[in-house]
Amino acid sequence: MGLFGNSDDMKKVGEDMQKLSEQIADLQQKLAAKTTEADGLRTQAAQGAASSVALEDAQAEIGVLRQQLADMKAATEAASASVLGSISKASAEAPAAPAEEAKAAAPAAAAGGLTAGASAWVTRAGGLPLRLRSAPSLSGEILDRLTPGTEVTLLDGPQPADGHSWWHVRSAGGEGWVAGEDLRTQPD
Repeated sequence: MGLFGNSDDMKKVGEDMQKLSEQIADLQQKLAAKTTEADGLRTQAAQGAASSVALEDAQAEIGVLRQQLADMKAATEAASASVLGSISKASAEAPAAPAEEAKAAAPAAAAGGLTAGASAWVTRAGGLPLRLRSAPSLSGEILDRLTPGTEVTLLDGPQPADGHSWWHVRSAGGEGWVAGEDLRTQPD
């Protein structure tokens, strides 16, 4: 008998070690496949979370836009009735003023009473933040997100673009452009 037992015992130990080695290799392959699968699932989950946030933002913006549209329709109807009444009264009393005089008599304040140099406050449906952008456009880089109740100083505006009236504002976080539909002259 040799130092490590007989040759049959050695052959058996060698076969057992070979089987264990094959099982280890098989388990390593399964582990690698599961790791890849888990990485893919993590990526899908992250993409799903980002899509969910974007969807919530879009739904809130749709609600705000619907409310703004309803408000604008009501204001337009009221303004039309007022203008028709004024025209009818003015035409009965005196000749119409030239276009330049009427334009000069128009108030300097924009819709909602916002004026450059004044303060305004952020209001957003659902408590969503208002995006502060680098340019007066939906494609402008997002510089910051202003939470409802944030006070801003109106530097310039309004400037129409992408269906919004944009205002150049200064906030505690810096300067940029915001959609004026989400600004009010008084805090909520």
